[in-house]
Amino acid sequence: MSGSLLLLFVFLAAFLAPPLSRLLRMPVPVGELVIGLLLGHFLAQGVALPEILGFLADFGFLLLMFLAGLEVDFNLLRQLERRHFVFYALYVVGMFLGAGLLAGLLGVGLAQALILALVSIGLMVATLRDMGILGRAFAKRVLILGVLGEVASLFGLTAMEKAAHYQGLLPLLREVGIIALFFLLLFLAFRLAGLFLWWYPEVGRRLVYEEDPSAMGIRLSLALMFAAAVMSGLVGLESVLGAFLAGMILSYFLQKKHDLEAKLSAMGYGFLIPIFFIRTGMGIDLSGLDGRLLLEVGQALLLMLLIRLLPAPFLLLSGFRLREAFLAALLLAYPFTLMIAGTEIARSAHFLDERAALVLLLAAALSSLLFPWAAKMLLRFLR
Repeated sequence: MSGSLLLLFVFLAAFLAPPLSRLLRMPVPVGELVIGLLLGHFLAQGVALPEILGFLADFGFLLLMFLAGLEVDFNLLRQLERRHFVFYALYVVGMFLGAGLLAGLLGVGLAQALILALVSIGLMVATLRDMGILGRAFAKRVLILGVLGEVASLFGLTAMEKAAHYQGLLPLLREVGIIALFFLLLFLAFRLAGLFLWWYPEVGRRLVYEEDPSAMGIRLSLALMFAAAVMSGLVGLESVLGAFLAGMILSYFLQKKHDLEAKLSAMGYGFLIPIFFIRTGMGIDLSGLDGRLLLEVGQALLLMLLIRLLPAPFLLLSGFRLREAFLAALLLAYPFTLMIAGTEIARSAHFLDERAALVLLLAAALSSLLFPWAAKMLLRFLR
């Protein structure tokens, strides 16, 4: 099969993935991953993938992380009591410390444990919306936990990538200094943008104006996303971290951003983001699939839930009830997008072999099927 014909199948798969996913009662991104896996196994064997497919997949991933940053609601963070914020932060730190502890006790690789502890709010928001509780106080508290966990996860992935290219203490200190300078410049730009919008508020209103024929909001969003991604790469950070931070910054300044977010989501989830998931599925090698590997996938799923239950006492101290703490652990236990990204980063850095990577990819897909279903059943039982 030629690369052009394969590209046609990918675009067709992106179109058919939503109805097929709904038919099979699975999240659409998981369906896209499964379809990509089937395409890679049956049609792409020995076929050189077109370069445009890689570009579209990378673009889609950056846009996915930008939209994740744009979903951050700073009004929730402003309303949170300082005491509760401390307990939430301790919970997130406890997850990663617990993952490291389990890695040592069970002989799991540190990179694998880190990936199992990652947090991503993309599918969680969809689950909360589907459960009809997105506007409730409980959902808002879980979203704050998710935002803190996703920021920590992105920095954890960056640290893992740095460890893969460690060349001594002095080069590391130089890189840390460059990164610190980058965040200082980012903070200064953040403050200047705030002053500018305070003096000229009509600029902010135009960016979210629904009928703007020039689509200035979309142009600014993509420019910020790519600029932050490129700058992150230049200072040695993961480009996805830059895209996520750009989305957060835009979310902070544009409070009434619903129309802009809807337009970007239509472009992203309608075309580019499905290409990323399908391309990722095409890169999964199923040749090592056997009964023992499926057992390892089951163990990974149990570890994902255990990592989020170990620091649950911090949630109880912050006002969660016991059943709410367990429900929050379920909702945080399927970081599909970041698990996919983290696995790719760890595999390219040779922290994971192909078998371990396959275990994590299958665990990412299955957790996105099982844990949302379990959370819905638990919520229905608690009602």
